[in-house]
Amino acid sequence: MPFLRLVPVLALAAGAALLAGCASNGAPPGPPDGWVSDGSKWWIPGTDTSAAFRKLETLASMGVEGSDVIYAGGGAARETFQQQLERAVKQSLIQIIRNEPEVVDSLLERVVIPKVRATGGDPEDLVDRYQLEGYRAISRHFREPRQTVKVGTDIPIVYPDSLRKSGVSGAVAMQLRLDEEGVPQAIWTYESVHPVLDALAMDATSQARWQPAYLLRGGKSDPIPSWVRYRINFGG
Repeated sequence: MPFLRLVPVLALAAGAALLAGCASNGAPPGPPDGWVSDGSKWWIPGTDTSAAFRKLETLASMGVEGSDVIYAGGGAARETFQQQLERAVKQSLIQIIRNEPEVVDSLLERVVIPKVRATGGDPEDLVDRYQLEGYRAISRHFREPRQTVKVGTDIPIVYPDSLRKSGVSGAVAMQLRLDEEGVPQAIWTYESVHPVLDALAMDATSQARWQPAYLLRGGKSDPIPSWVRYRINFGG
């Protein structure tokens, strides 16, 4: 179905990067001017780091109800079935929920979940149905951030020869906090590859830009801060 094909495309748009150039290995570069660092976390002074570095790994860590998906058996109560279906629908939409958990979850609770609570049928078919319906409902009120200045295309990034030849490779996974202009304010490497590659990825990402997330209400588009999860791949 169309939405299920959208998810990996969005992940690639937000996570893949072309790599160019080579450099000798050395000490990891520090953060750019105007940024500070603490190991795997870089941020601009004045940023609310407790918000910027919040855990967005699971629905539970985001404070969104229901992280476990266990479908009810034939004798289970209807209420249990509905609760599990709600969890499954939200889990299927976790990528867009991560952009702004409170905003997106409130939209789901207002527009989609009441329909889920009034339905019955095969769980897998219902999850597919409400995943698509949920995404459509969210997109009428909320637009996730979209990268406009891209690493690898607009921002060169080097892959040090010494690391490449020694077989050091992998994807540096980062979580970004964007302001209402789509400018990174904080970067957290939550999956590391190598200190040098991590720092190169963070430095390039600090220069990337996004069309900010925004709410659609009253005929106006109001940009808001948001989060993005993003990967830069070094080698295969």
